[in-house]
Amino acid sequence: MKPLLFSLLFALCALPFTKPAEAQPVRALWGFEATGVFGGTPQETVAALQDLGANALFSNNLSAELSSALRAANIKVYATVNVFGENSAWRRHPELRPMNSNGELLTAQHGHGICPTQRWYWPRIQRTIAQRIEAGYDGVWLDFIRFSGFWEEARPKLERTCFCDSTLADFSRTAGIAFPEELAEIAAANAQSDTTSGRDHGNAAKAAWILANHRSAWRHYIGNVIADFARQAKETMARKNANATLGLFVVPWQREEFNAAMPDVLGQDFRKLREHADVFSPMLYHELCGREVDWIAQFVEYTAKETGKPVWPIIQSDLGKDHRVSDDTFAAAVLSALDPPSQGVIIFNQKALLEAKQTRILSSLWRTAQ
Repeated sequence: MKPLLFSLLFALCALPFTKPAEAQPVRALWGFEATGVFGGTPQETVAALQDLGANALFSNNLSAELSSALRAANIKVYATVNVFGENSAWRRHPELRPMNSNGELLTAQHGHGICPTQRWYWPRIQRTIAQRIEAGYDGVWLDFIRFSGFWEEARPKLERTCFCDSTLADFSRTAGIAFPEELAEIAAANAQSDTTSGRDHGNAAKAAWILANHRSAWRHYIGNVIADFARQAKETMARKNANATLGLFVVPWQREEFNAAMPDVLGQDFRKLREHADVFSPMLYHELCGREVDWIAQFVEYTAKETGKPVWPIIQSDLGKDHRVSDDTFAAAVLSALDPPSQGVIIFNQKALLEAKQTRILSSLWRTAQ
């Protein structure tokens, strides 16, 4: 037997060593539409995308013919769902309108969405997620999966929400914390001295008491609300396609930045969300956020360590006259986004990319990443 064994070992050692194939980094366009250089027949659109070097798209509006052609070319297609960001829903359901810690209803502006604790509304959003998977998408990315707050600037102005009747009751029940009876007296006194503002002084008194005495419990509560929606989304998708990917577009702040605003104000706790998400996509819009380009790679590394999950950052191209990104800076941003441990990059967005004529730069960089 020994001569045979030695012969087998010799033969195996003589075989050429083949390095395992490494997964290609994701090279995706957000907001894709088959227009401009990507117009024409489905085959022409696929050819244009391949020429660019794209291997993934984010779009909610593709024809069946184009979807089939993309699938045949192994170009992944992902959908996005705006979870808690549609304040247009206030008109039909005013109870969805969030309230801040001063007892004031939010104004209808960018960054202000719906109250996430209104669980009776969740099935409508989950139904949209299910429909995307049924339509054949490879996965769904959840956007605005958080409490309200405008973050796309260097010095964000944040309001704590939501302190509506429903949320306060749910917090009290879930956390097992009863509100002191004397809060009603405080609220009545405040209301007597303020008859014109329209504030809900009862809710404002409860909010102040929570933040002064039970801030940790409040942080835990709002983080669990957001994480529970992500859990349900993953379960919804798994019932339709066990292989579908659940991604999250997340705010690009570290846990303790802006006075711990991520877990304290937005309820977006990476340590809770990592139990349910397959991919994290921090929205690393460096120009909008007043950051340097190297911040992109730094935050990708932070996200990977914090979550233990694949990270596909989404970065901005030149967005027009108010948010210029030069060609050189855009190139540097793409390279920074592709630095390990990143597993790809998503470009925000196709329309702006075409208008800024930055596809040539992107194509050159993406080809080096293949």
